[in-house]
This record gives sequence, C-alpha cells and structure tokens, in this order.
Amino acid sequence: MGSKSKTDLMKSYKINKKEAEQKLKKQKKENALDIISKSITKPF
Repeated sequence: MGSKSKTDLMKSYKINKKEAEQKLKKQKKENALDIISKSITKPF
C-alpha cells in the first residue's frame, strides 16, 4: 500500500518539475527579449 502513494508522489513531482521547467524557459525567453530591446533602445 505504501508503494502506491510513493508512485503518486513521484508523478506529481514530475508534473510539477515539468511545469517549473516550462515557466523557466518562458522567463528566459522574455528576459532575453527584454535585454535585447533594452540594449537597442539605450543610447550608445
């Protein structure tokens, strides 16, 4: 019985990990775009 709850925990962990990775990827893309746009708009 204990092993079943363990697999459920692992499933939820994997799902959470995937979601966190996707969020990080989105943030990195946004940050890169922000940096590029800021460097373009900055006077040299």
